[in-house]
Amino acid sequence: MTSRWPQIRVNRMSHAPILITSDRLLPFRLLVAAAIGIVVAGLLTLFMHVLIAFSQQELIDTPRANMLDFVRIKREESSQRKAPRPQRPKTQEAPPAPPTPQSSDQSMSETALQVSMPTASADVGMTIGTGIGTGDGEYLPIVKVAPTYPIKAAAEGKEGECLVVFTVTTTGATKDVETVEGSCPPIFARSSIMAAKKFKYKPRVVDGKPIEVPGIYNLFNYTLVKRESQE
Repeated sequence: MTSRWPQIRVNRMSHAPILITSDRLLPFRLLVAAAIGIVVAGLLTLFMHVLIAFSQQELIDTPRANMLDFVRIKREESSQRKAPRPQRPKTQEAPPAPPTPQSSDQSMSETALQVSMPTASADVGMTIGTGIGTGDGEYLPIVKVAPTYPIKAAAEGKEGECLVVFTVTTTGATKDVETVEGSCPPIFARSSIMAAKKFKYKPRVVDGKPIEVPGIYNLFNYTLVKRESQE
């Protein structure tokens, strides 16, 4: 029987002991290590194969964008030239139409509206209770606006007069304009009041100071003037 203990041999030349070991399990260990290496290599290979398979599957499952190819088609240009457009015939000017005879209604005289504008004379306005201070200035009309003839009165052919009364202020304007009762038809009242409100006067001056002058009257005449039509 062989002993498992290492054998010691003595070198006769050097007289030094040399330790020689022997292991009978070394081949078995090498086989086990080789088997483990093969298994590990196989597992690594299998793992890499699985990874590659999964990556290819993801690429296959990824939706691809549909690319549309546009092809430009050249239009065939026609070699035929467009025919020139025919010129329009010149239209002859029609002779002027003979004047149509005017009817009796048109030959009648047309009625024109005229509003008599009051002047600055004594016949136009009346002043009541106006005392004049010694050496002072009297009020004087500067601007008087003609009233507008009412359309309804003109259509109905109405004429008339309208008397209004107002107060001249210290600035020369008018205020408290109203018609005199019984002296103005209602159809002329509004236009007369609006015109009197636009009057401008030089104010009355007493003792060097302007004062108001109440009770100033103004008469508006509304007349229709007929104009003969020219033949």
